[in-house]
Amino acid sequence: MMDWGDSGWSWWWMLPMMLFMVLIVGAFVWALLAIGRPGDTRSEAKPPTAEDILNQRFARGEIDATEYRERVDMLHGDRATTRS
Repeated sequence: MMDWGDSGWSWWWMLPMMLFMVLIVGAFVWALLAIGRPGDTRSEAKPPTAEDILNQRFARGEIDATEYRERVDMLHGDRATTRS
């Protein structure tokens, strides 16, 4: 006859086993979500546009306001004002 009362596994073992299973399932779900997530968007930054570079050069003082305005007009296609 089997002795169910003294099998070596007490009722209090159920709590640590359940917590361990929740931890394993949680880690598995977290790993799946981490793999499926797209990469960090900061590493995929777009290169600066010509106007961005022009703004930076003007801010650093490499070009004066007249040259800045001429180049902005050229970028925007307003060449009539640069010839006069």
